[in-house]
Amino acid sequence: MAGEFTDAQAARFLRTLRVATQTALAEYALSGGRAASRPRLAFMALAAKGPGEWRFPASGLLSADGLVLAKLVSEPAAEPVLELQAQGVAGLSLYASRSARATFAGGRALDGAFDRDGRMRLSLAGAAIEEADLSSFELELLDEAP
Repeated sequence: MAGEFTDAQAARFLRTLRVATQTALAEYALSGGRAASRPRLAFMALAAKGPGEWRFPASGLLSADGLVLAKLVSEPAAEPVLELQAQGVAGLSLYASRSARATFAGGRALDGAFDRDGRMRLSLAGAAIEEADLSSFELELLDEAP
């Protein structure tokens, strides 16, 4: 039957529809449609704090609109670095070569710039930002869209 979906096909269709809708809304917001009302992009860990201290997820945190992935990169001999990577064509076209500010708990902020590949690395050395502060932060673009 041509008009019937299996459960797997229906789930895939709904996921695709959700991603396409979120991407369109994020692109509209970042291109100035709702820039005055929602200028910041939120990152928030949904998992509750367990018996130990909160740890940044190994898979990273995806922004609320799904266009930027944040990962905590810890190298043995270096201070931790928060790496933000634009996702997909929409994310790359919106974030590549633009400056941004990440604002953490307590109003602490770090400024940086996305490179042409849509990647921004923020060093947490000396910034007094703990790993638990990374469970919720905001990203704000500082320059106008090209």
